[in-house]
Amino acid sequence: MRASVPSLAALTLAGVVCSACASDPGPGGGLLGPGPLAGGPGLFVSPFGELFASEPGQPWPVGQWFAKADANGDGRLTGVEFVADGQRVFRALDLRPDNRLTPDEIVLYERGLDAARATIPGFEGQGGPVGRPGAGYGGMALNGGAQEIESRIPPTPVRGPRAPRGPLAYGPIAAAGFFNYPQPIKAADTDTNQTVTAQEWSLATDRWFLALDTDRDGVLTLATLPRTPLQGLVER
Repeated sequence: MRASVPSLAALTLAGVVCSACASDPGPGGGLLGPGPLAGGPGLFVSPFGELFASEPGQPWPVGQWFAKADANGDGRLTGVEFVADGQRVFRALDLRPDNRLTPDEIVLYERGLDAARATIPGFEGQGGPVGRPGAGYGGMALNGGAQEIESRIPPTPVRGPRAPRGPLAYGPIAAAGFFNYPQPIKAADTDTNQTVTAQEWSLATDRWFLALDTDRDGVLTLATLPRTPLQGLVER
């Protein structure tokens, strides 16, 4: 009998969502709590939504992701290795498996994201899901109810709030990644139907590699990767 999604989630999400989470906030205190940003814990979200954390004073955890994806350990992340890392994450999240990430699987990822973040000192309770319950980190509803609710709300003639600004405007998950995505998995959902197919994931993987390969030599190195907004705040 095939295992259910919830039972499989316990086996896969812990390893995929958060790797090497820090356990001690250190003398600098929490990153977003009391005290200065400098010296706080490090948090990195890979292009594929996997979290990596480091304790204060340790190298920024982008190196943990890079070492994990760099299969032959030569310090050069090729397109093939980048794709393989993305496929590893997709397979772990595709719990059925049926070559697509469905709304329930995406919700499980988001719950895992919350649980993992809650274990990282300095990031507990920061930047939770946007909007009403079930809306997801990117503010995209997982069902069609939002349109019905919004249709009943009369237009307001006053000006709305300004768009969020600053490195942490969209929360620590967005700021901890290269592309400032509040919910990295949904970023691959190009047709916004709340399901990420294997094809969409593959195309997104190609886009992300090209965006990071700024010198167009076909490989990524730690030296050429950009600093995330969060890294820029902590290491300034």
